[in-house]
Amino acid sequence: MCTGGCAKCLGTTLIPLAVLCTLANILLFFPGGKVVENNVHITNEVWYFGGILGSGVLMIFPALVFLGLKNNDCCGCCGNESCGKRFAMFSSIIFAAVGVLGAGYCFVLSAVALNRGPKCYNGTEWTYPFQDGTEANRTSAISQQRQLVSCDRLLLCELTSSSS
Repeated sequence: MCTGGCAKCLGTTLIPLAVLCTLANILLFFPGGKVVENNVHITNEVWYFGGILGSGVLMIFPALVFLGLKNNDCCGCCGNESCGKRFAMFSSIIFAAVGVLGAGYCFVLSAVALNRGPKCYNGTEWTYPFQDGTEANRTSAISQQRQLVSCDRLLLCELTSSSS
């Protein structure tokens, strides 16, 4: 059936995206590619696991269900031949809703983290220099920690685009 083939193609596409989002969220725990000695250096939104839970784990379930729809030739139940296929399609709708919720969770968290910007060291403490809007804070943060800012932005943009 055409819908089973389309679902299999969609499931095959979702698995690499789920792995990519999980890896991006894991890499956000290492700002600038370095192991941090204190958890204060890591952005707060990373601890909500948007890429691991939202677009990772919650996206694997619909992908596996979609992959199984192609070969779902259930013999039916209660004497009705198409009952098994109906249940398979209904369960795929439920799992698709779970996937949409997970992707939405990751998208919102990534967008909020992009809006706040990364945590940067201003000489005395770790703060969000991009949040308050003053140009002096942004300029000093970018010049001192250019690699941290670009790496954080790149991974958050990847999470936002993959979850959308």
